[in-house]
Amino acid sequence: MNNRVKTSKRSAFILALVLQPLLWTSCVDNDPILDNYYTFTGEMVSNFLTNRSEYSSFVEILERAHLIDELATYGEYTCLAPTNQAISGYLAEKGLNAIAELTDAECDTIARTHLLKGAFYTTDLEDGALPTTNYMDRYLIYSSDSIRVDGDLTVAYYINKNAEMIIRDDSVENGVVHTLSRVIMPSNQFLPQMMAEDTAISIFVDALRITGLDRQMEAFIDETYSVGPDSLDLKLIFNSAGERPADYPAVRKFCFTAFVEPNAVYRKKGINSVDDLIQKLTSKELAIHDPYNRYLYNDDYRNPNNVVYRFVAYHLHDRLGNYDDWTVTSKIRNAQAVYDHLDPQDYYETMCPFTMMKFQTTRDGELFINRRRVNEGANADRNASDPYATAVRGVRVYQPSQMAGVDQSALNGVYHYIDDLLIYDAKTADALNTRMRMDATTLSPDFMNNVGRGRTKPNVASQVVTRYKPGYVKNFIFTDQTQMGLRIDPLWSPSYQCDGLDFLGQYDFAVKIPPVPEGTYEIRIGLNTDPRRGIVQIYLDNKACGIPIDMRLSKYSNPKIGALADTDDEEENRRNDKDLRNRGFMKGPDSWMPGEGKTETHRTYYNSVRIILSTEYLKEGEVHYIRFKSVIDNPLALLPFDYLELCPKSVYDNPEGEDTH
Repeated sequence: MNNRVKTSKRSAFILALVLQPLLWTSCVDNDPILDNYYTFTGEMVSNFLTNRSEYSSFVEILERAHLIDELATYGEYTCLAPTNQAISGYLAEKGLNAIAELTDAECDTIARTHLLKGAFYTTDLEDGALPTTNYMDRYLIYSSDSIRVDGDLTVAYYINKNAEMIIRDDSVENGVVHTLSRVIMPSNQFLPQMMAEDTAISIFVDALRITGLDRQMEAFIDETYSVGPDSLDLKLIFNSAGERPADYPAVRKFCFTAFVEPNAVYRKKGINSVDDLIQKLTSKELAIHDPYNRYLYNDDYRNPNNVVYRFVAYHLHDRLGNYDDWTVTSKIRNAQAVYDHLDPQDYYETMCPFTMMKFQTTRDGELFINRRRVNEGANADRNASDPYATAVRGVRVYQPSQMAGVDQSALNGVYHYIDDLLIYDAKTADALNTRMRMDATTLSPDFMNNVGRGRTKPNVASQVVTRYKPGYVKNFIFTDQTQMGLRIDPLWSPSYQCDGLDFLGQYDFAVKIPPVPEGTYEIRIGLNTDPRRGIVQIYLDNKACGIPIDMRLSKYSNPKIGALADTDDEEENRRNDKDLRNRGFMKGPDSWMPGEGKTETHRTYYNSVRIILSTEYLKEGEVHYIRFKSVIDNPLALLPFDYLELCPKSVYDNPEGEDTH
């Protein structure tokens, strides 16, 4: 946010203190909008709009929606204001002549579509979804494109691909106003219906229908879920090592994401129709990775073991993932990622049974699926002259700006173009033959569908917690006595990816282990020790993983962990690491730094540890759970679940030893 905004807010705050008695006497009783707000005499969003005739139509709509008064109150708002000409164009498209012909409900929808809580300047935005949902609880897409103006090439910025931001970043007392050339009209279609209208992806859409997977993506709202109004809008407190504002999602959504090859990609492979695709899959010309000969190559395309079904389903996720959701934001990457060792990456279960997908964001900010750098995984070349070189390219995901003119955001999901064939083949198996470090906030689609992961904080210095109810978090089972919260931290946080799952109370919960490729794995968790933590007994499928773990112990000073600081002698460091492993612990990874401005990594940070739980053979088709149970009589003793690590034997038992990344 620029200095002018900060200065004006400071002045407004001082003015509020002086005028406070007058403001109290002028409040309207029982007005839900004005409760807990002060109204200032400076130019607010409402004043900005009403003082300028070019927004008079939008002001009329805001008044019909009873929202103009809220924009006169103290807070932070982003207003995407369509001009009078934009609204006239919208009315003409609907065959109307005046705003008076719109219903109150239509005015409410238009107004809420163009308003967001929080002040977001274009300097805060990346190509992708805006940082938070609008008043309709929908994400809007920010993108750019090159256009010619009077013969000169320039860059234009858009909301949802076709509403140009013709004036940007008008700073006001309580937020920012961006002026739009068109009214934003988000689609109310489900994802399969939206994709069906995109003729550039017709081959994949035909395959989606043949497998019946389109029907599986028509869910949206869980009608069995409910919370009271006192549990919303950060009205709760979560006492995880300090009081933090918290709330529950207002609704529980089911959402989906598809990664789709345009027809042009298929044609390069000699595939011109869905029949061509089926023929190449069933004949094994396009070979699905099937080392145990478990899959079907017949015409039963709706069978989850059929190769056609598995090919299509591997493109799909049961979670909402905009372009910048799959790893971490550029601010976090730039502050904490050690690119010399690893690209920021995350792993997600797909809708293809018992399969995972790997996402990496490169130094250039490009998003790839199932990519492997030359220096990572079981087949790593640790002496590569260029550690950034690619061993397995994978496929690149198009940025929203590269899908110009394509409306990709449906009511219950989003789809992205990809630049090559996405298939779980031998190369994908190679990319996944690596240590998988899974941020705890990726372990359930509910954390992405319902507010939590990547949630925008009220201000950059705060921590905010999203609570979840038992029975409404896929892949997790927990008791009523378990308090679960997904924590979002500022950049100074030592937590991996600036977030984590916090558990309080006499917690007893279990999390499903994601379906990694079949093989022997060392199962680990990552967390930060601290005197405010508790003692936890961990089980794998109800079999105890050793004795209870005291998370209050110091990484370096307590002999039960017994970590030693690294020296210049690499042989000595390896011996120390081996001794530490024999006690069931590992230092944190050196590929991530514990907070902005720090020069050390999680490996050297004083309280960052990995705990080795067990070594197990994980077979495809089997489901396993890790259970965590508090064994200390202190409901405020915190369990901070930072990440899960599944390391294949090909990595931890490598003749060169496992790397420290």
